[in-house]
Amino acid sequence: MSVSSSYRISIKSISRSLDCATFGGASRGIFAHNRVSFFYHTDCNTKIAPNYSCHTWEKISRGGDSTIARNSSSASNNDRKSARTMRYRVLLAVGSNLGDRFQNIAKAIDMLCDPSFDESSDGSSRLIRTSFLHSTSPMYVSDQPPFLNGAVEIQTDLTPLCLLRRLKKIERHLGRDLENGIRNGPRPIDLDILFYDDISSTEGEESPIIVDDPDLIIPHPLMQERSFVLTPLKELAGDQYTHPTLNLSIGNLLDRLRATAGNDDDCIRVLPLPRGRFLWFNETIVMGILNLTPDSFSDGGKWNESVDAAVEHSLQMTSQGAGIIDMGGESTRPGAKEIAVEQQIQRTIPVIKKLRQVSDVPISIDTRHADVARAAIEAGADIVNDVSGGRFDPKMLSTVSELRVPMILMHMRGTPESMQSMTEYENGDVSAAVINSLLNTSNQAEEAGIHRWVQVVDPGIGFAKDQNGNLKLLKQTATTMREQLRGLPLLLGTSRKGFIGKITGEANAAERDFASVASCIVALCLGSPSPSDLGCNILRVHNVKGTKQATLIMDAISKVR
Repeated sequence: MSVSSSYRISIKSISRSLDCATFGGASRGIFAHNRVSFFYHTDCNTKIAPNYSCHTWEKISRGGDSTIARNSSSASNNDRKSARTMRYRVLLAVGSNLGDRFQNIAKAIDMLCDPSFDESSDGSSRLIRTSFLHSTSPMYVSDQPPFLNGAVEIQTDLTPLCLLRRLKKIERHLGRDLENGIRNGPRPIDLDILFYDDISSTEGEESPIIVDDPDLIIPHPLMQERSFVLTPLKELAGDQYTHPTLNLSIGNLLDRLRATAGNDDDCIRVLPLPRGRFLWFNETIVMGILNLTPDSFSDGGKWNESVDAAVEHSLQMTSQGAGIIDMGGESTRPGAKEIAVEQQIQRTIPVIKKLRQVSDVPISIDTRHADVARAAIEAGADIVNDVSGGRFDPKMLSTVSELRVPMILMHMRGTPESMQSMTEYENGDVSAAVINSLLNTSNQAEEAGIHRWVQVVDPGIGFAKDQNGNLKLLKQTATTMREQLRGLPLLLGTSRKGFIGKITGEANAAERDFASVASCIVALCLGSPSPSDLGCNILRVHNVKGTKQATLIMDAISKVR
């Protein structure tokens, strides 16, 4: 959102002579000027009482009940199909540094969007989208655990003070001591209002709301000194979203903070996993391939006969540097036929269970089928890796949303049987087609409740792409693709594939490892405008040791200042 200069006005210019409504001796008012709304509280000694009337502020500020028909691409699960545009758009900062940090945040959002949680509240809310998540060092009070921080956009009918009251109720419910806790100290949940916009105009205009109250100030008065707020806020709202009183964009504020405070290496993007674990994107993550099939193109039949052998190979890849083990019971090589769900489960679940007994390494299940995904997650896997991006099985997105695990969304056309006949793209622009398709897939996943902070995307090298298409995608990975995919973590799977054999002349897939490493490293580095753009990558490979060594060198070079 950008607000032109004529819409901005300092809160200091508000006159106390405005018409007000008086409640319990406290005078409150709303003033709208050039479509910027200001709320003030004239009795600074008056606190919000539990029975504070939210209706009266609404009467003063509303001036009508009209709403606009906006595209609410994401909403809470119980209201998603019949979503309506609510009166306000609110950007919230979310954080936690006690207990299961991600689950604390997830529960808080569920409570916020659940009307049954606070039946006394007159108004509903729904989640629209999320930022990514970051592990950050504590600020102000340093002797405490690191925080998990993010930002979310909601729509709500609640006015600012009513929303504040609901947020405080959620914090108390999740164990935060609001009366006796250490200020800026450890807390299981922290929910802060950053910005409030009135989006009810029939003309589609958005009016930033400014609140000056003893209990609440909007915009949040300290956000400009907090990288752990500005970083996810930029991901959520965009770097051009403008602070209505400072007259600076979020991108400008973050750049200024970084220039004065140094780099933000302590603000590390993470992917949440079950049981309070995380994948850390401060380095390139190597995903080791474990094909539990008799017919995969490279190593089919090598690991499907013995559970012990499969587990031993998984442990070997882990010792060589694999951050994820990707298991699949169905080959998706060109021309491969669909395998029954029951057979996939028989191939994968015993290995997942046995590996989980001896190792906590993150496990992804490579499947297009929702029932396989569910069985694998329940057996101990952590991530669903779907080559169809959730399009093959109509139950997949809702299943992953229910399981609350990350999902890798890959681009492909057709099925493994038909995809190599579908390599032609409009105007020959394979990159634009793949990017647009992945953005649509990401939005569909978000609509289903798979939020952006648990998504990874994969351009699908070798899936419905010809030789030139594969090379174009790799060439644009570090530039066009990364920028246009809104910063979503990126997985590349080039390992031992046919296009590498055509270039090198190597017919034996198992002998293509050196070239496979080169394809990934060059793709990540080629044309990259800055070292920071090399982050948030996962490389899916057969040869873990060689790839890990290469990524360690690449990451070390990229981090030099």
